[in-house]
Amino acid sequence: MKHFIKYNLIGVINTLITLASVWVMHQLLDWNLELSNFLGFIFGAINSYLMNRIWNFKSRGRKRTEVIRFIVVFAAAYALNLVALEATVYLLGTAWCKPFAEFISQYMKPSFFANIVANIIYVIASFTLYKNWVFK
Repeated sequence: MKHFIKYNLIGVINTLITLASVWVMHQLLDWNLELSNFLGFIFGAINSYLMNRIWNFKSRGRKRTEVIRFIVVFAAAYALNLVALEATVYLLGTAWCKPFAEFISQYMKPSFFANIVANIIYVIASFTLYKNWVFK
C-alpha cells in the first residue's frame, strides 16, 4: 500500500511537470502541440524514473535493465498518449463537438484540453506497466 500511495504522489508530480511544461511551450510560447507534448513527457519521465527508483521502490535492481524497461514502457504509453491526443484534437474539430470546443476555448486552447485527456490515458497505461514490469 505504501508503494501505491507514493507511486500516485509521484504520478501527480509528473503530471504537473508535464502539463506545466506543455502549457508554457504550447500556450505561452505557441510551440507546435506535438513537440510541446513530447518534451513535457520527457521532463515528466525523467522525474518519474528518478523518484520511483530512489524514493518509492528503493530499487537495487540492475540500472541498465530498469532503464531499458522504463524506456520501453515510456515509449508504449507515449504512443497511446499520442493516438489519444490526435483523436481528441480531431473530435474537438468535428461539428458534433463544436459547442464543447467553443466552451473550452474560453479557458484554454482546445488542443491543450486534448493534451489533458491524452495525459490521463498515459498515466493509466504507464502505472500498470511500471508497477508490474519495471520496478517489480
